[in-house]
Amino acid sequence: MKHTMLKKNTFLTLLLLLCTLNTIAQKSPLNHDVYDSWKSLKNTSITNDGKFAIAVVAEQEGDDYLYIQNLSNRKELTVPRGYSYELVPDNKYVIAKIKASHADIREAKIKKKAAEKMPKDSLAVIRLDDLSVVKIPSVKDFKTGKDFSAYVAYTLSDSIKSKEKTSTLVIRNIESSTEDTIKNVSAYSFSKNGKALAVTTKPEKKDSVNEPSVFLLNLEKYSKNLISSGKTEYISQALSEDGMQLAFLATADTTKQENKEYKLYYYKHGADSAFVVANKAHENMPDKWIVSKNRTPLFSKNGKRLLFGIAPMPLEKDTTIPDFEKAGLDIWHWQEPEIQPVQLKTLDADKKKSYLAYIDLNNPQVFTQLANDTIPNVYLSEENNGEFAIGVSKLPYLLKAQWDTSSRYTQDVWSYNLTSGERKLIKKGLTGNYSLSYNGNYLVWYDLNTRNYYAYELKTDEERCLTCGLNINFWNEENDTPTIPLNYGMGMWYENDNALLVYDQYDIWKLDPSGKTPPQNITKGEGRKNKTTLRHIKTNPDAKFITSKEQLLLSAFNNENKKNGYYLLGPKNNLQKLVLDGYTFSSVKKAKDKDSYLYIKSNFATTPDLYSTTNNWKSERKLTEINPQAKNYKWGSVELTEWKTFDGKTAQGLLYKPENFDANKKYPMLTYFYERSSDNLYTHYMPQPNWSIINISYYVSNDYIVFVPDIHYTDGHPGQCAYNYVISGVEKLCENPWVDKENLGVQGQSWGGYQVAYLITRTNIFKCAGSGAPVSNMFSAYNGIRWESGRSRQYQYEQGQSRIGKNMWEAPELYHENSPIFFADKVETPLLIMHNDQDGAVPWYQGIEYFMALRRLQKPVWMLQYNKEAHNLKERRNRKDLTVRLQQFFDHYLKNEPMPKWLKSGVPAIEKGIDYGFGIEE
Repeated sequence: MKHTMLKKNTFLTLLLLLCTLNTIAQKSPLNHDVYDSWKSLKNTSITNDGKFAIAVVAEQEGDDYLYIQNLSNRKELTVPRGYSYELVPDNKYVIAKIKASHADIREAKIKKKAAEKMPKDSLAVIRLDDLSVVKIPSVKDFKTGKDFSAYVAYTLSDSIKSKEKTSTLVIRNIESSTEDTIKNVSAYSFSKNGKALAVTTKPEKKDSVNEPSVFLLNLEKYSKNLISSGKTEYISQALSEDGMQLAFLATADTTKQENKEYKLYYYKHGADSAFVVANKAHENMPDKWIVSKNRTPLFSKNGKRLLFGIAPMPLEKDTTIPDFEKAGLDIWHWQEPEIQPVQLKTLDADKKKSYLAYIDLNNPQVFTQLANDTIPNVYLSEENNGEFAIGVSKLPYLLKAQWDTSSRYTQDVWSYNLTSGERKLIKKGLTGNYSLSYNGNYLVWYDLNTRNYYAYELKTDEERCLTCGLNINFWNEENDTPTIPLNYGMGMWYENDNALLVYDQYDIWKLDPSGKTPPQNITKGEGRKNKTTLRHIKTNPDAKFITSKEQLLLSAFNNENKKNGYYLLGPKNNLQKLVLDGYTFSSVKKAKDKDSYLYIKSNFATTPDLYSTTNNWKSERKLTEINPQAKNYKWGSVELTEWKTFDGKTAQGLLYKPENFDANKKYPMLTYFYERSSDNLYTHYMPQPNWSIINISYYVSNDYIVFVPDIHYTDGHPGQCAYNYVISGVEKLCENPWVDKENLGVQGQSWGGYQVAYLITRTNIFKCAGSGAPVSNMFSAYNGIRWESGRSRQYQYEQGQSRIGKNMWEAPELYHENSPIFFADKVETPLLIMHNDQDGAVPWYQGIEYFMALRRLQKPVWMLQYNKEAHNLKERRNRKDLTVRLQQFFDHYLKNEPMPKWLKSGVPAIEKGIDYGFGIEE
């Protein structure tokens, strides 16, 4: 009997094993058809009491949905197509927008429907206690109060186009569902406390009964008060936090001229109407200056000040000469602070530039100008309540900043005493970053030149060094660009301006700006001892400072094993490790009134999902499984690998292996790199059409090994450094019998694309190479323009990523050494270039130069030029196209797959948009 039972159990075990093996065998490699259904999490939140988790689950191409879970009873609600939401302040309701279906929008685009005829969004009012949903159709947008809101206000999407760009506003009591309607609304806003609502209306011009108006609604009594009417236009309304004061801009100008004069109006609860507090004719207004329409007024937190913008009157165009008779040109001048391309990029912002002024509402007939064209930026303390402010100007240093990186961080700084009206220059040529304390007692800065922190006491005008003699590196110890290293950064201030958090490479320091208490390492050196970088996480998004009794959540990253997690720092600096594991933790959210956390967790083989913990990570609960299909596909593994470079240094990189890796097989290997990526050991790469690089998950799933080496640089020799680290690593891996050293490929984009272009002039180890947006000629690139920003590229070579360290005339030999184009005759590796005609980072002609050189030398080379595309592809349709072409390119050379038409014979311009060349020619 026992023998029979044993045979039966053995049979069952074998059957189970066979089923398991069969399941594994049935896993498919990833293919390009799976991308659209792969989802991600965004906009996660947890209610103040920790009872509900909320997130948007986003499709790559399709319909998102809103996900809500009751963390107590685990009941779930899914709102199809929900994509944007707000928690009502009392956390009883969620208000969410529901997008029209992807299919309906696509169909409407195909039919080229007008904007007002496109499918409309809807609104969902979700009651959390029972997860019931009320849906409201045809909603354009919505708002609620921040601190409290019994109402939600939303505008309707009208099917008839409004010439005045107005909408019908609906004001809905969230609890009772009663509604009120106001037509022809051009703007609306709640006070922060949610008890008042300001509404601006602008009727159609043919309306002879109604006129533009401003209303203020008292939502506690639900009464409507007309504040002003009869002007041509009202804009830029602002409410004080308590809803008792209102400001707005208005004009009575009925002409069609672009530059109308606006006046600033002010209303206080109980007054008969609003009155003008600032205009062009005001005695405090500089000559030929006006109230700026481009800055919305703002009340200080306590409501005692009204901040607004003023600006010089815009220059008027000469209308006596028609445009077709005017010359069209840009005039470049060698002494201009910004070159013409920068000026053209910032032209719209410059036209709208305004300078800060404020009114003390105890005396609203007088205003004070703070900023001007010499000191363009002024910042007030204590949420604009404070006695002190600082003014900052980078204007004197803009010219040199075109090529000198440190000048980008240089400014002159002034202090303002708003009580006495005194302004004084406190620091000229400060090179570094700074932080004004919440209450305005101190300005703390990090000086890049001395590499120390300093404090300036605004009441006493005393300056003191806070870290001199400390012998701690607060600057980036791993900086390998030819410029002054930046500091690791500053954290939050403590209450009453008692201290400021700053960071070294690993630990957190507390600096007393008064200098009375020596600097404290509040993590007690545990970070450096364990090679773990600790950083404070702001868990309350509304907090302005740290309280003395507050526990601080710290992010943790171990620089050796690359694990991530969290620590907790108590008020007495007692440090507790909560979790440190082989995952990436992101988007952590804390319940305001409870020690409950919500976060996203993933690693390379684990898709990101939502988790919660209520006991500081002693245990956790998985809330979602947004990509259940992942288990049907082959994935893989990743490991940290080390080797010796050609000059004997220890190097690190990541090695990705296919699922069910077999050491007795040979695998083709792709190498991808940028600078340093080993810290991403536990990063998940979602299957998706990529914007410029290989999708590691896709290639590993399709039985490629992928190698991602770190590169460290020395000044003047970036190309040689790439060779030293990358090729030494590739050669070391080729010592393993499972690497098919006859089938090696390489790919990189931008800086990585440059390094690929360089490497193939030095080695034939790769059977094929992909280079995206490469610099091929450092001479021509040096004097080029980064067209996205308009900036000169010179700084990039002298002090930035390109790491030459000298200008072109000081060291032409270095520019020659590092320019692939001068060694194009050495290239034997088939090269696929991608360089797009609206690349705003690397000039498009750099790709063309390399292509034309290799073509002239009759080397195998192709170039993909995506029309009207940027440095990295933005259009999903183009990203899909590139993803397929990269796969076909590497599969042909490394897996001996047939050559598609576009590789074999190209696609002539006459066939553009008709035949994409993906097919295999007979």
